[in-house]
Amino acid sequence: MSSISDLVTAQVSSNELSGMSSLVTITEKLVERMNEEKASQAVDLDNNVDYQRAKSKIAKIQGFKNRISDSVSTASKAETAMGWIEKHLDDMRTSLLSTLGSTSAEDRENVAKEFDRLWDRINSRADGANQIINYINYNLIGNTHAPEWKTEDVYTQTNQSGGYTIIKGAYLGSQFAIKDAEGYFWRLIENEEVYKQFDSTGSSTGTKISSKDMVISSFETSNNGETVTLSNGTDTVSGTLDRGGLGILNTEYYDEFTNDISIQDAINDIDKAIIYFDAKAARLRGNAALLHSNDDLMKEQIAQLEKDVAGIVTTEIKENGAKSKAAQLKLALTLNNLNLVTQNNQGLIQNMLQAAQGPGEAFGVFGLMGY
Repeated sequence: MSSISDLVTAQVSSNELSGMSSLVTITEKLVERMNEEKASQAVDLDNNVDYQRAKSKIAKIQGFKNRISDSVSTASKAETAMGWIEKHLDDMRTSLLSTLGSTSAEDRENVAKEFDRLWDRINSRADGANQIINYINYNLIGNTHAPEWKTEDVYTQTNQSGGYTIIKGAYLGSQFAIKDAEGYFWRLIENEEVYKQFDSTGSSTGTKISSKDMVISSFETSNNGETVTLSNGTDTVSGTLDRGGLGILNTEYYDEFTNDISIQDAINDIDKAIIYFDAKAARLRGNAALLHSNDDLMKEQIAQLEKDVAGIVTTEIKENGAKSKAAQLKLALTLNNLNLVTQNNQGLIQNMLQAAQGPGEAFGVFGLMGY
């Protein structure tokens, strides 16, 4: 591209400097030159090694964090539910202790209702701690399989170099089943108000009996375990009682707390449940702690790297801004000089044109004669 001085000289030599189109042409060239001298984009980071390295690290850490996010969520849901279950157990025990020795039938009835409500809440907390991983429903403390009250285990990566751990699940609900003489299991489904029949694999057979009018006709404890018979006058369910998880039953099995003996039986079951809960919860929390600590560490690493990236971008913006300001200043000075040059040259050209045309025609007779 020709220099600005060359453009001005060319316009002067062609006697076009005073025309508006000439000034527009020169100005356009100046702006074009300024844009070339400015950065081609707001922040050019394609060749910034520190920026590219930081972004690459963020992508790797975030990728690993995403891979274990489902496992972290599963552990977090289980831990949240465990906190509530622990509180419900304490509330149950406190309520029963305060009722021992009471002569008020109304108080005992209210305590029984609250006990069943908390018993339902414990089961719903445990069964609600679900997380979908690769289209499979995982729950470390609820939604058990088959008659042995088995929950899921979570096999998860612990670090980017390939370490793995297993978070062992444990049933922390308190549902129970009755195993009949034919080997079928009957489980109380509270929200449906039915006793539902399952086979030995844990699959429903489709058979169910309403629990609304079902009462305990017998409940005995022997060396062979606990046997129970339920009946509504028409249907009967009878077999061995199989307590799951915490092993607490609903108030039906504690005579609705009508006497202190039944209340003490419930307190004893709760004390056993608390011991069981503490052991299982401690193991589960310990297994999940490593996963949580790694997740927290990755959050800190990503935050620090993003801070570094922001610093690099800020520096680039400042440097680009300085370049742009310098180019704009250069344009302003050039335009100012051009203005002075065009004014001076325009006067010079007009004087030269007048001199080249010679003197004007004379007046009167001499003028008519061509003098």
